[in-house]
Amino acid sequence: MTERIDEILTLLQDGRWHSITEITEKTQLHQTKIELVTSFLEKYDFIRLNKTQQKAKLTLSLHRFIKRIRTLNTNQK
Repeated sequence: MTERIDEILTLLQDGRWHSITEITEKTQLHQTKIELVTSFLEKYDFIRLNKTQQKAKLTLSLHRFIKRIRTLNTNQK
């Protein structure tokens, strides 16, 4: 399960909206699993879901956190 969460978070790390269809295609997971994982991520405030438009994106706070981690990793190299 954590691999699936990582796949989705990696896909969403650009901070943009991504359709559930796109997430399904790029992760090669069944749409039902995508819906379960995205519901979990939304519940714990990792992502925002637009259920009407069937789209997901990282929350602003997680997006900033990931960008900061990437910057720190780059500076340490």
